[in-house]
Amino acid sequence: MRRIASLAGQLSLAALLIPAISVRPAAPVYAELYKYQKDGVWYFTDTPPEDMPADGKVIEESGRPAPAPPPEGTPLLAGYPARNPIEQASAATVAVKSALGFGSGFFISRQGHILTNKHVVRSTEKQSQETEAHFKEAEGRIGEFDQRFAGEEERLQVFRKRLNQMKAAADAEPHAERRKILLEDYQVRHREYEERRADFEKRYHSYKMEKKAFIESRGDYNYSKSIADLARSFTIVLADKTELYARLIQVSVEHDLALLKLDGYQTPALSSGQTRLLAQSDPVYAIGSPARLQNSVTSGVFSGFQQGFLQTNAQIYPGNSGGPLVSAEGHVLGINTFKTLTRKFEGLGFAIPIEIALREFNPYLP
Repeated sequence: MRRIASLAGQLSLAALLIPAISVRPAAPVYAELYKYQKDGVWYFTDTPPEDMPADGKVIEESGRPAPAPPPEGTPLLAGYPARNPIEQASAATVAVKSALGFGSGFFISRQGHILTNKHVVRSTEKQSQETEAHFKEAEGRIGEFDQRFAGEEERLQVFRKRLNQMKAAADAEPHAERRKILLEDYQVRHREYEERRADFEKRYHSYKMEKKAFIESRGDYNYSKSIADLARSFTIVLADKTELYARLIQVSVEHDLALLKLDGYQTPALSSGQTRLLAQSDPVYAIGSPARLQNSVTSGVFSGFQQGFLQTNAQIYPGNSGGPLVSAEGHVLGINTFKTLTRKFEGLGFAIPIEIALREFNPYLP
């Protein structure tokens, strides 16, 4: 066991060192030439001779220095049209697809780091508790409806049994006039039964379809939650609708925040603003993908701080979660979040201050 652990440690160390070596940039090359005369013959070389004559010379450069290598990866959205700072911020915003649905995020570094909400990529304990409570409530109501429909079905069966008895009595009546009266009464009651039965069947069919959909949604939720809690890679959709994969770097324990990374590209990125400089009525803009609408922008003003969140009247919808709240200059001030707080204060939006996210993920950011 100790030998296996030792080998595993060596392999892990090698795996860490190989990428570090492979991405080390080459130093710029400067070509120096040496000129000297020996035995009446002039020599030119890029290797300094061990016995350099006194009249030898160093030619400092034989050409321009080699240019520094470009940053890692291919530039993304280099030609994306952006006519103002808000459109530039929108270009750095992405949609995030997970097993739980859609959310938003944004690039916070040119190396592809993406900030988003934790609940976009992971089911949170509070979220799970709220959803489970919803399912429990719905299951209780389903139990009640099952009992109601069962009782109504039983009453219809009793009604049908009485109709059969009425028909049998009418058929057995020897007097024609009395038999006619009994049959007319039976027909009236029979039409009433058919109407009640048809109404029952219609309502019960609709209920069964809704119940089936609920049971399927319950199963889908359990499956999606399991997948989401294990997922390490997520689809992101860029402003030009290109779809790529980003990997999960870290989720916050304390805050509704997660950090993803898109490898192999130079990405547009938002510069961070300073929330301490915000004044009430300063214009702010919430960017995200509500209802799968690519990079929608809602505008409003900064209203103040509420329970540690930035408060604004810029509407923040579920699909905006994880997107940036930016200033008029396009600097990111916070991470939009759609939570119970938003529902409690109708017409208001809330964002986690950017300083919290940068402090939380500082070890992982360049």
